[in-house]
Amino acid sequence: MNNPGQITLWLELIAIFVSSISYLVLCFKKQHAPAQKVARLGFVGFAICTTIASILLMYFILNHDFRYSYVAGYSSRDLPLEYLISSFWAGQEGSFLLWVLLGSWLGILLMFKAKDMEPQVMLIYNLNHIFLIILLIKQSPFELLLFPPPDGHGLNMLLQDPWMVIHPPVVFLGYAAFAIPFAFAVAALWRREYDRWVRPALPWTAFAFVSLGAGIFIGGYWSYKVLGWGGYWGWDPVENASLLPWLAGTALMHGMILQRTLGKLPKTNFLLAALSFVLVIYCTFLTRSGVLADFSVHSFVDLGITGWLVIFMLALLAISLGLLVIRAKDIPVPRKGKSIKLFSREFGFIAAIILLCLCTVFTGLGTSAPLITRVLEKASKVSTEFYVYVNLPLAIPMLLLLSFVPLMVWGKNSLSRLGPKLIWAIAGAIVAVLITLLNGYPDMGVGLVSLGVLLLSLFAGAAVGMNLFLTAKLIRKKIIISSAPIAHLGVGVMFLGIVASSAYDKSEKVLLEQGAVKSAMGYELELGESAFSREGKGVRLRLPLHVEKEGAKFIAQPDIYSERAPDGQAKRFMHPHIEQGLVSDLYISPVDYLPGKKNNCSGNHIVLQKDNEVKFHDYRLKFVGFDVSGMMGRKGAQDMSVGAVIVVSYKGAESVSLKPMMIMGKKDDLSSRVKLPGPEDAYLTLMTIDAGAKTIGLAYHGPASAAKKHIEKPPALIAEVSIKPGMTMLWLGTILILAGGTIAIVRRLPK
Repeated sequence: MNNPGQITLWLELIAIFVSSISYLVLCFKKQHAPAQKVARLGFVGFAICTTIASILLMYFILNHDFRYSYVAGYSSRDLPLEYLISSFWAGQEGSFLLWVLLGSWLGILLMFKAKDMEPQVMLIYNLNHIFLIILLIKQSPFELLLFPPPDGHGLNMLLQDPWMVIHPPVVFLGYAAFAIPFAFAVAALWRREYDRWVRPALPWTAFAFVSLGAGIFIGGYWSYKVLGWGGYWGWDPVENASLLPWLAGTALMHGMILQRTLGKLPKTNFLLAALSFVLVIYCTFLTRSGVLADFSVHSFVDLGITGWLVIFMLALLAISLGLLVIRAKDIPVPRKGKSIKLFSREFGFIAAIILLCLCTVFTGLGTSAPLITRVLEKASKVSTEFYVYVNLPLAIPMLLLLSFVPLMVWGKNSLSRLGPKLIWAIAGAIVAVLITLLNGYPDMGVGLVSLGVLLLSLFAGAAVGMNLFLTAKLIRKKIIISSAPIAHLGVGVMFLGIVASSAYDKSEKVLLEQGAVKSAMGYELELGESAFSREGKGVRLRLPLHVEKEGAKFIAQPDIYSERAPDGQAKRFMHPHIEQGLVSDLYISPVDYLPGKKNNCSGNHIVLQKDNEVKFHDYRLKFVGFDVSGMMGRKGAQDMSVGAVIVVSYKGAESVSLKPMMIMGKKDDLSSRVKLPGPEDAYLTLMTIDAGAKTIGLAYHGPASAAKKHIEKPPALIAEVSIKPGMTMLWLGTILILAGGTIAIVRRLPK
């Protein structure tokens, strides 16, 4: 078989099987050095083969080897280098290979960090990769074509963005990382070590939280920057596919901290560890099975791997939940003397875990609606309002918890001790509510959603005030212990940005004719001269806009890219211009472009087609037919003439009929001019005749202004101009969440 890529996939599978069998031996014979050596070498061999397979695929892409179906389907010769690289993970087969590649690299590190839990942890971890490799072999990126095309289809224009070069690898790094706490949890159940697994698994959980969270936030920024709809999160089912395991993983991380500190929630944490990784596979099933093909702009088509994904999910559930049920009676429960106090830090943790789980469940139900309704009746999806209605009541108490629980200590707390420090939360709440009210809250209506927005703003402000105080306090002591308040501060700031950008954004559609100044959202806009350029397999129309406000000027650069898809359908992609500001963003998105309509008038020259009326300055002219009476019976005459019959009206007055003549052999003969109604010195001369096309050309002689005005309808852009407040807060909040999580990784590393 002359297919090195396919050979390496089979070698991967063999190597991971050898490693798994050796680890299985180690599970029952703890001190077996040869088996451990073979197991490790097998996994290293698997990682090496995966790396070679990835290098081969990248080599084929960079060298435009269109013998391979995947290369032909997702790359082309005209792609820049960075987008050729991102073609690697543009399709399903490549993204699965990327998932396995990142998992193999993480596995080498895990292999040496798991210590005495290595056999069980690596065996479960290997099981994940066995299924993924089987999927890769079944639907391979190295499938050959019988008749290779001269060029590939290229990369979807929406993916030709720098953020999409890094977004998929970061998301798949998070997917790969979530398999590690799952492997630790199952290994702990196997070994009956119900608490010991938490310490080594916690930094991995924090790493999965950061990496998948970064992928989600990058995806949101890409949506805002590229899609042109002005949003950053549309509750699209594929967007939720990465959100669901992240929410469950966030709940798991808090549960693990509680178990490590007080020994609480061991059963819950086993369940959350299983849920977070099973959700990765479930959401992969939703997005890759074709179930969501009619309900998401991101969904993949079914490649025939649905059955394997279902088997994979069932196997993971059987292993994890089966072991949990078997060991349930052995898992210790907290003693009665150590019950959880209502007003305590641990109660706040449990409440947060419950809220995160409810958010996961409700969002998961909405995301699964096409699958559920397909079973019951015709497949359909829920509206975006569904997600707002179910998650808004959960976000409010979550922010309330963040405004006072971080002050608490483990065990019993007193309000008298906490009271003085709550001034920071109260101050933040007051500031947030005042800003909310002063920015048009009464205009939002009096419904439950508007009340919810006010409460969301109130408690987000309280969370910001409290955690800003704690962050400053703990950073002065030691930055390593400030991870939680930094992340919680980010949550509060992010929600303030969500409130501002969602509730108070304003937009206006405006028609911008080239050369004319229009006002929109307090800005003066003028469309400059548009320019077409050939890019890739399509055409990009650049639409420079001269923007001015209170003396400040800049040029906005929205554009429209058009290309013809392989199925022959024309596609257009609207790319917005975003002028970022500290308080708000100016967001200009193209809606449609009107190329303008020529009026067959250029300077002093007018072209008229039979029976078509043309407006020229204050005149309306209509060519109704030819006059050939001057040619009758005049064979060989030098002064033969042909004329045209034109109906002319001036400033809406009654029409008159004119017959300009063209004398053969003479150009611009003054005797052949006809007087136009209106100004004394306005004349027309017949210059050209095209009998086949039934058109004539006329020259105008008269006041210069007549030749310069109303000669054509100028090009125009229909644009949506929006003011989006709070976007800087939104992005700052996401950065703080990731910064806090990164510090948590370092803090939780085993000493």
